[in-house]
Amino acid sequence: MEVIHRMIDFASRTYTVTLNRELFINEWAQERLSFGEPLWNFLSVQVEPSNLFNFFIPLCGIFSQEIVMHLWPAVVLVSTLNSFEKWIFPESRPLWFMREQFADTKASVKPTVALMNNPISYETSGGLPCSHSMAFTVFVLILSSFFFVRCWDRFTAWRSPVYRCLMYPLISGLVVCMWLSRLYHATEFLHQCILGSYFGIRALNTFENNVKYLYSRTRGYAVSAVCFLGGLAVAVYFVKLHLDMDPHWSVRQGFKWCQEPTLMRHELSPIFALVRDLGNLMGLALASPLYKLNMKESTFLRRCKILGLLEFVNYGLRLATPKNHGRFVFLAYEFSRNVLHSCVLLKFVTAFY
Repeated sequence: MEVIHRMIDFASRTYTVTLNRELFINEWAQERLSFGEPLWNFLSVQVEPSNLFNFFIPLCGIFSQEIVMHLWPAVVLVSTLNSFEKWIFPESRPLWFMREQFADTKASVKPTVALMNNPISYETSGGLPCSHSMAFTVFVLILSSFFFVRCWDRFTAWRSPVYRCLMYPLISGLVVCMWLSRLYHATEFLHQCILGSYFGIRALNTFENNVKYLYSRTRGYAVSAVCFLGGLAVAVYFVKLHLDMDPHWSVRQGFKWCQEPTLMRHELSPIFALVRDLGNLMGLALASPLYKLNMKESTFLRRCKILGLLEFVNYGLRLATPKNHGRFVFLAYEFSRNVLHSCVLLKFVTAFY
């Protein structure tokens, strides 16, 4: 037992030292990359996972329903995986860790960095894996692959290996920009960004290898799977209570170390992320089997009108979210809205083409 305790103590000290070292990377990003602040703000705010579902993926439907049918299930599944990981084992964020170290009277080594914060830095979910990096990496990979294949089929010049070689640095550059955005705002450590993209790539690879199986699942099977995941999320909550672990630890950390608690948003909490993703998954399940969905195409202008109307209605429903009538009403409404939006986008929108 003594050996085990020593190993745990060594691992804990190594982990703390590693995070202290990584704080210097966040400090470097804030000191050297301030010239790109508009880009970092855009990536962290406008390209967050919620906006991928509410704007960017439906926007892709203007060009092709086929790409929506590929993007939506992949990004929803990856986002759900991310939400469950943060719900089961949330990891600290840079600002939380730094301030905890300063406040800990028993800490032998205090951080020697000073990190700035702004409203974007206020998060209430765990840091590992970075949800921005995970979802954005999958989104960019699928979108770039679709674009490259379309150009390959239509233009002979694109069959040159030069364009393929240019595509890889472009994808990598976009993903690294997302990492820098999260580092600049001190919302994630570097390892959380890297692992977020890595987990996203591995999850996408698994999805691609099993896409025929997933798309052929019946509605009853898919709905049962989503209900099971919902039950699993509830079970994790009660297991944590039984083990004297705080299920809302990350939320309390966010409010504890946030200099302006009024800037905290419901949409950033781990429970909201789970409800959002399970709602999107339920809409996906109700639209199953996916391989039978109508892939009818239409004119560009008509797709703009139909999808624009859908997202306008969805935007209005988002603004009408009841935030002052209790947590249950808030979560039930958001779950229902996401179910409706997901199901209509996949199954019914092509009926109006």
